[in-house]
Amino acid sequence: MPALTESPGYLSQGEDSLYYVHHRALTERRAAVLLAGPLGLERAHGYVVWVRWARFLAARGVEVLRLDYRGSGESTGRFDEMTFPRWEEDLRTGLEHLRRVSPGVPLTVHGLRLGALLAARVFRTEPVEGLLMWEPPESGRAHLMEVLRRKVAADNLEGTGGEARSREDYVTELEAGRHVEVEGLPWSRGLWRSSEGYGLAVPEKDEARPWRVVHLDGRPAERFLAPGRSRSVRAPRPFFWTTSNRLLPELAELYEDSLGFIAGTGARQEVRS
Repeated sequence: MPALTESPGYLSQGEDSLYYVHHRALTERRAAVLLAGPLGLERAHGYVVWVRWARFLAARGVEVLRLDYRGSGESTGRFDEMTFPRWEEDLRTGLEHLRRVSPGVPLTVHGLRLGALLAARVFRTEPVEGLLMWEPPESGRAHLMEVLRRKVAADNLEGTGGEARSREDYVTELEAGRHVEVEGLPWSRGLWRSSEGYGLAVPEKDEARPWRVVHLDGRPAERFLAPGRSRSVRAPRPFFWTTSNRLLPELAELYEDSLGFIAGTGARQEVRS
């Protein structure tokens, strides 16, 4: 089998640069996908799985572009100046580049966790053929509160000796304009306030383009976020984005199901048109 071709590079984003890796399709190209990953420790913990997923797709004829948001990973920019809308802009820049390098094939935007929130917003306004969301939070605010809960738990576990703080204490600091270090990143009031009202933009019922929500907790159909548009897969616990202890979780079912969705977006569009 020929070796996979992975080309790193940078895209201009104002005064900053977005780092990306282009995974070229190993076989005849049949689709393209932009990967919108998680953030903070979720990015670090899930990195191996995320790269394996990109390579899985490329080996099966799907062009892949994965990128780091401004202020994170290998991209430039100050994290304390970032907001949810600015990260949306990063995805749009990535989509524009992917269209140029992968013309003539259906394009899907695929998000994991925070990336799913961003991808759903981009899907509303961009001419892409599909949207795939793995374990999306219900909103930006809910997501940040979940991460703050982990911070409080870590503070208590580490026993730094300081006064115990709650999530509400940290929220008070953010609202006062002070930076709060969370998982090694300086959260700002701008980031916190940008999450207000930033709900998951579930597409309208009459949306003709294919989209799917994938729950990874094995939940029953009656608890699906979007009945008729959801799948349920039981991924190994703890989830791969919450810990690095399990480097190679068994995700064959998730990969095969999601590949089928991505590869089939163009065909479904043709049937509807």
